[in-house]
Amino acid sequence: MSAVVELEHFIGYGGKHLNTVRYHPTEAETLIYSAASAIIIENVNDPHKQEFLRGHDNDVSSIDLSLNGKLLASGQLGSPFRKGAVAPVVVWDFDNRSRYIDFNGLAHSVLCVRFSPDGRFLVATGANQMIFVWDVSTGEVVYNRRTESPCFLGVWGPILDLSGRYPSYQLCTTYDSQVLYHVMKFDMRSMCYTLDSDAMQFPPSGLQRKHICGMINGDFLITGTSAGDLCVFNIKTKVFRTALPVCNNGVTSMAQHGEMLFVAGGDGRIKALRGFDIQWDVLAENVLESGVVALTPSADGAELIAGSRNGKMWRLLSSDLTGTLQSASHTGEVTDIAFGPRSDVVCTVSDTGEVFLLDLSDYMPITSATAKSPVRSAVFAGDGEILAAYDDGYIRAWSSEKGVSKQLWQMNCHRQGVTCVRASPHFVVTGGGDCAVRFWHRKSREMLSSFQNHRKPVADLVLDEVSPHVVHSASEDKLVVTYDLKQNKALVQHTSMGGNITSISQRKDHDNEVVSCAQDGKLLFWDVDYPDPTGCIEGPPDVLVRLRCCEVSPNGRYIAAGSDDARMYIYDLVSCQCIQECEGHSGGVTQVRWSPDQKQLISAGKDGCVIVWNFFEL
Repeated sequence: MSAVVELEHFIGYGGKHLNTVRYHPTEAETLIYSAASAIIIENVNDPHKQEFLRGHDNDVSSIDLSLNGKLLASGQLGSPFRKGAVAPVVVWDFDNRSRYIDFNGLAHSVLCVRFSPDGRFLVATGANQMIFVWDVSTGEVVYNRRTESPCFLGVWGPILDLSGRYPSYQLCTTYDSQVLYHVMKFDMRSMCYTLDSDAMQFPPSGLQRKHICGMINGDFLITGTSAGDLCVFNIKTKVFRTALPVCNNGVTSMAQHGEMLFVAGGDGRIKALRGFDIQWDVLAENVLESGVVALTPSADGAELIAGSRNGKMWRLLSSDLTGTLQSASHTGEVTDIAFGPRSDVVCTVSDTGEVFLLDLSDYMPITSATAKSPVRSAVFAGDGEILAAYDDGYIRAWSSEKGVSKQLWQMNCHRQGVTCVRASPHFVVTGGGDCAVRFWHRKSREMLSSFQNHRKPVADLVLDEVSPHVVHSASEDKLVVTYDLKQNKALVQHTSMGGNITSISQRKDHDNEVVSCAQDGKLLFWDVDYPDPTGCIEGPPDVLVRLRCCEVSPNGRYIAAGSDDARMYIYDLVSCQCIQECEGHSGGVTQVRWSPDQKQLISAGKDGCVIVWNFFEL
């Protein structure tokens, strides 16, 4: 018998970067957005239809599509693996979902990528203060320049002269409070394109603004600034016309369809404007719960998608800007995953204090809760309670009712944060940063017992499969300890001679041995009656794999383990062989969990992404 794991769904739009959500310009239902270092192509009406583009080794920080929808450009943060924090720009063939060409020259972060209206040229700007214009068809550099400060905005205007073989192009760029207008013409003498640049004229008093987003609308350049203004420039006369305050915390994104101009701000405000030159009227307005970082109109202009800083995407009607939630994701490292009795509901938590209860049929949150302290662990405790363990030393119980973000109770458990929590019908057991394992009464929440066997923070806890009063704990001090609450003592203490232990699980067969995974890549099996490991599964022979988490499948045949190299490994416990390596995350895998029916696996990563995998036995 063999088994196959396939990637079913990727949840990971973190809302960290400006304008990394784009509707496809010709396919009305296709949405393209970044999730860590992956680019996701998704059907907005069917979340099960996802495709992926992978070619970056750090977070994708900027994306753009050509007007005909044939090319997609993406830029990333500086590579952690290449000298000088190089930030490549990749152009993709969208129809074939393949890599077309790579461009280098930017570093630390790509701030902006934009295709010319005909898709022939690409302008890109970086945090290393460089501006590049590339010819996409030949890969040549048409223009490059180092500016005094990073350039956040580069926008193309309509093509000026389409009659000849070499049309002329309009381009506007901004850095500091400078706004520049360029005309890119073909020079017959040198047989290449050259740029003529002019600075926009400001009032004598000056206007100190940082321009973040913008577009060319007819004869006018419209920009959004970090001060929350909408600035209008006349391109023909190259003169500043007006600055209109539209929101707080900066104008972060701008979109246009027909006569309507949509403006979004860092305060969550979205406005629909119509006007010309210095006269603009607000036709509709909406305020989302968090600052907007992306705004994109659908191909037919009937809808907009807004991405917000709290990792959510909203679907808005263009006519009145009424919004519905499209998706939600974590904004920080996902630290734990928990299943209850149901296989279609899962709880995920993050180090930004978020607790999400997700419905796996549509990947939408049933309920969510946030606290100021990072969450390290979570568990379903019956009675509709979700217990979450926090860095501030508290356990907080949240209601799992739909749409109810209600805290039921809290209790202070450990002085240096709670690292792990598990619950049975009669007690709650917690592990802490103070190296203690403590038992608490389920109803009265009084402390029943405290054990101090570990010398490092408790990494994981497992309730015994057979004896309801027995619990196993593990820590990076290389100890696996078994406690009996009835006898109120630690029964046995195992010591690993290998790497630091990071997680434990328990077999369903083989005398219900405890399985530990460690930073040396080994899975060790421990029996209460023997001091040494009774078995071992080695990691891949050619590389050192640092395992972070493991869990035995519900039927006991397989074990899934997540590692720091961003892979998930599936082992067959009968043959003791690795049967599949699963790639999907951009950062280390922090947790893996099987659904109770064993049809799915959920993995969480340091990249803030949650991946749903389908599991098939053949």
